[in-house]
Amino acid sequence: MKKYSLEITEEEAIILFELFVRFSDTNRLSIQHPSEYITIQHLAAEVDKTTSAMFKEDYKEILTKAQKRISKGFEGIVPNDNAQVAWVYKTVSEYFWPEFIDRNGMIFIKSEYSKIDKLPKDPIEAECFINHLHILDLFNHSADLPDEPFWDTEHSDYKDAWNLGKHISEMWKQKLERDFPNDNFRIYLSKNDNPVVRFHKVRINHINWFEKEDNSDQSEKEKNMIIIIE
Repeated sequence: MKKYSLEITEEEAIILFELFVRFSDTNRLSIQHPSEYITIQHLAAEVDKTTSAMFKEDYKEILTKAQKRISKGFEGIVPNDNAQVAWVYKTVSEYFWPEFIDRNGMIFIKSEYSKIDKLPKDPIEAECFINHLHILDLFNHSADLPDEPFWDTEHSDYKDAWNLGKHISEMWKQKLERDFPNDNFRIYLSKNDNPVVRFHKVRINHINWFEKEDNSDQSEKEKNMIIIIE
């Protein structure tokens, strides 16, 4: 099977194309299933933070080929406006490959930090307060239960969201290591009332957000790790 410069297969491109067509028709980024996020996560992993790679001719070619293979026959056109494609990329990459900022030694997701007026005083509490993502809130799903906000953990959409959380955890780990090579982080994926991904920086003499043992002598040299909380 032919691969293109962004290492996206034609099958994956069909998902991307459908997403772009919906965006063109509604001017809203409408994600219908977590599998679409996984495809775009794959895209985000292959390109730089800039969107320059998305404007290569190969990208237009693969979307054009995908359009021809869609049996439902979408009438939309391949987005060829750089600003439009850049907006879609920026919106989606905020979940998988977010921009981080350093504020007085605390690391935050930039897009989330701008929404908060007042921070908790404890740095780990502050980071966990801002740096978390509720996966089921990102897309339309059918995992609802009568006693909402709790969800059906056995539903296929919930399981997809849980697996998607693993992808996002891995992406955040890679991005944090790249942006802050001298710091160590913990990335958590937890099953609370929703699959939730969050992270904080590891600090000496600070108790981590989730510790099986109460250990205030936590070493700041602890390696980056992803912690799964079932």
